[in-house]
Amino acid sequence: MKAKVALLGCGNPARKWHLPTLSELSRRGAIEFVALCDLDERLAAESGARYGVPHYTSAEEMLDRHPDILVVDVVTGDPTHHVLGRMMAEYGKHVMVEKPMALTLPCCDIIIDACRRNGVHFEVAENYFRMPKQRMILKLIEAGILGDIVRVYFVEPKRRDPFEPTVTHGGLGRPIHGFGCTSGMCMDMGAHRLSQLRLYARSEPRRVAATVRKYGSDPKRVHEDWAHAMIEFENGAMGIYETSRRGEGQKYCQIMGSLGGILDHDTFGPEIPLRVMVGEEWRDVPVTTERRRVDGVDVLQRIVVHADTEIVHENPFRDYAIDDWCVGHAAEIMSIVNAALHDEPAEYGLEGRKDVEMAMAIYESSLGGMAPVSLPLEGMTAYERAVHEDYLAKFGRPIDRF
Repeated sequence: MKAKVALLGCGNPARKWHLPTLSELSRRGAIEFVALCDLDERLAAESGARYGVPHYTSAEEMLDRHPDILVVDVVTGDPTHHVLGRMMAEYGKHVMVEKPMALTLPCCDIIIDACRRNGVHFEVAENYFRMPKQRMILKLIEAGILGDIVRVYFVEPKRRDPFEPTVTHGGLGRPIHGFGCTSGMCMDMGAHRLSQLRLYARSEPRRVAATVRKYGSDPKRVHEDWAHAMIEFENGAMGIYETSRRGEGQKYCQIMGSLGGILDHDTFGPEIPLRVMVGEEWRDVPVTTERRRVDGVDVLQRIVVHADTEIVHENPFRDYAIDDWCVGHAAEIMSIVNAALHDEPAEYGLEGRKDVEMAMAIYESSLGGMAPVSLPLEGMTAYERAVHEDYLAKFGRPIDRF
């Protein structure tokens, strides 16, 4: 049985990644891509024509016309995730929402509760840990090549805009998010990076201390320009996350263990700069890749780490015309498809809520003057209450009313 899959939202992420991946999976017979929907008639029509599927501007009409849709991929703006996730569940559809899972933890729980009530599964489109390079890094950590993980870092610029001539800063502005398509750097790329730090540490976060600042004076931009968080994990590992869009930005990921480490200045590149301790000296460990062209696309076949015991990661989509980046999207799509077909939890699912929880702790700590915030969070944070208040002011309805 092949799952019939539909897509909601034909904006930039869908056009760049989700749509071509859905199309290739369908062309190869892994799924049936049957319909798409966007409120913008032009976008919907263009996407439908390009990928040869019916297009709609109403999700209800799409679902009524295609009652056999099994899975819906929701690729819309952050403020709509909990609304559309709940709606798809109530139509009896298994659903995947883009990251971050939702604006706040209560919004995440709206999706979770709706799926549980209606007997469907849900997934979060967290693609980074599913990319081949990241799969291999996690495999190395799990195999003990790096020993006990001690420190994990992710430092990156979102952009490198110059500072204004007179540099001043403030904290989080109001409305908290502004309610555009995204919801701040710590929830945008931050959702990816917090996920990776948690997976690298192989532990749950216990405490977060953070500061979030806005350097730009444009009142129309309410998002943070810079953030720094220190994360203490239950196993004693420490995590550092920093993101910036002002000034010259550093960019690196570092994983330090008792037996070795990885210091990567090109997190999107194919190389894995792996070193291990041999006696009192560091030794570089060779890592090689095998690739071939599939229908004109350069496709990774496998990664081989030439340690004392050879470690191999094979790309599960090595016979598809899918590049390294979109392997993550293919894997997330197949995760919710397999969950639907086999009635089992998706690969990530509730982990997406943990990423939002870490971001909420970052914002809450910053509002409290970098006071440490313990996890898991108990009750609603002041930050989440502010988001809900601003949502009401923007949309004229409470965030949990539909």
